[in-house]
Amino acid sequence: MELHYETINLTVDEIFPEINKYTKSSEQKKLSAELGDSPYFYFPALWMLLNLTLTEKDFNNTLRDRIFTFMEEMAISEDKRVVELVTVEMLEPIFGLDFETYQEVTKKFLLSTCKKIHQKQKKFFKESDNIL
Repeated sequence: MELHYETINLTVDEIFPEINKYTKSSEQKKLSAELGDSPYFYFPALWMLLNLTLTEKDFNNTLRDRIFTFMEEMAISEDKRVVELVTVEMLEPIFGLDFETYQEVTKKFLLSTCKKIHQKQKKFFKESDNIL
């Protein structure tokens, strides 16, 4: 699937219908007013959805896997703005996870290109190498 920055919101909306209940929250409506049609509107909601799949024990693992697969699709996109979007909006927040969840995400769920980007982020943020 070829992803493009200009249409990424439509793609997210199509692939993840579950996101609609998060994009309709008051926080998201305020963000929408500020950002308009910016792709940066959907990604806080997508991150919230991913975070739920990681922290809720009985949450939908299929959804979690779909999100990580989509993140990888974004990471391999030829559109550098899509790569930047996944880097900032989906990979950077991983650093804020509790240690156990962080370990699980970086060892079990991140796919190859996302792992490479995350390794570069670790070096940039000067994170310890024993984390991953």
